[in-house]
Amino acid sequence: MTKHLLEAAKLVSESAAADGTWKVRLISEGRGSSGVYTAEVLEKYHHAFSNVLSFKNHPTGWDGPQDRDFTMIAGEVVGETWVEKDERGLTSIVGNWRPDPEYAEKVARYRDKLGLSIYIEGDGHVDESTGDFIVDWFNEHDPYRSVDLVIAPGARGKFLESMRDVYSARRAEDKKPGSAPLQENGKITMDEELKKALTGIQEALAVLVAEKKAAEQSAAQVEADEKAVVSAVEAYDAAINLIDEADLLPPQVESLRAEAKAGRDVAPLIEAAKKVKEAAIEAARGAETGVAGVRLGENATTKFGAWK
Repeated sequence: MTKHLLEAAKLVSESAAADGTWKVRLISEGRGSSGVYTAEVLEKYHHAFSNVLSFKNHPTGWDGPQDRDFTMIAGEVVGETWVEKDERGLTSIVGNWRPDPEYAEKVARYRDKLGLSIYIEGDGHVDESTGDFIVDWFNEHDPYRSVDLVIAPGARGKFLESMRDVYSARRAEDKKPGSAPLQENGKITMDEELKKALTGIQEALAVLVAEKKAAEQSAAQVEADEKAVVSAVEAYDAAINLIDEADLLPPQVESLRAEAKAGRDVAPLIEAAKKVKEAAIEAARGAETGVAGVRLGENATTKFGAWK
């Protein structure tokens, strides 16, 4: 189980040496904030902290150690680290640490309020009987290992993986069958909050889309109704013109106007009305002459016998 380990280091000397270095205890045998360290592990891997850099604080938030740059350097471990017994008789990794000249005066002034904290990749196992994480190995080739200048060294809990590791582990745990939604400080996780937010957005968008479609349909209907009215008016005007041009009898005009108003095609009706009018006029002429308006034809007959 590979983790990034963070443990408090301590300025052992009361003041800096002539070369500006401070003697520091990087880690001691026993229980730390990231795990339990045996004397054997410290003796075997103490050199993992030789000549490492120090930065202003550990990587924070979602930033990984690869995001740090040289402008954040606060000092360095000078030379090789070694192992010795502390005042309690416990094995410790010890070294000489020198702050950057820019921070040397502040370190001396605030030494009681500042601290150092190691940052290194390590591996280990969980003791099934106690649940403790037992550190078995320090990665001496970790390019981002450091001894960082901090305000509260080693005060971030028992297992102190990077934030990305914590988030990934919690995501995996949350996906196990039957697992309850993960909560932190009484608040649901980012995934659940994001899911709710996206659901709300989708519902709002659905309402907006429905309203837009309804508005478009209403506008289309209004436009269609307006076009229908215009067409009806234009057709009526055209029919009235045809009726007037036909020069029909008043009763015929009245009847045809009613048909046009009802939206019927009056063109064939006008033609029929013209024929009716012509027949009526012809009948009227016959009444004036006493002839029933019938055309008559006679053949002439020659009589020869009377003249004989």
